[in-house]
Amino acid sequence: MGRIGIIGDASGRRYSIKEVTSGEVRVEDETSGVVLARMSSTTIVDAGGVALNAHASRHAFGGADALPDNSLRLRQVKVEFAGDTTVSVAAGSTYTVPEGIWYVKLGANTRVELYIAGAWNVLVPAGGIGLIMSDGANVRLYNAGTASETSTLKEVR
Repeated sequence: MGRIGIIGDASGRRYSIKEVTSGEVRVEDETSGVVLARMSSTTIVDAGGVALNAHASRHAFGGADALPDNSLRLRQVKVEFAGDTTVSVAAGSTYTVPEGIWYVKLGANTRVELYIAGAWNVLVPAGGIGLIMSDGANVRLYNAGTASETSTLKEVR
């Protein structure tokens, strides 16, 4: 049976890849004696005994740790965009973003701020583009410039 040894540059730990049976390979941290993974031509099993290539399919088909039937699956997500909404924010003023999920394209001096732990924090920097979620109260546009600016919001439905 073959073996490849590796010494980690950053940690100095010793690792090995060993053929333990015909067609099965084991990756081991020899410094601590921990088997990190076992592999064959059809399966990869991690240190916890989970077959990584079968894990997602167990979820989809009702396995031991499957997602509940009412869980949202990626194929159920359908994205629809509303038309553009332009918002003019006066110099030094704010605009509270309505409840929803929005793409924003900000004016050069306008930023998106999120209210957390008693303070307004920058979520998207001035002049930026980003995806935001708003509860209708704790997300705002703030124009730090000296003139009124227009920003564009596009709702994701």
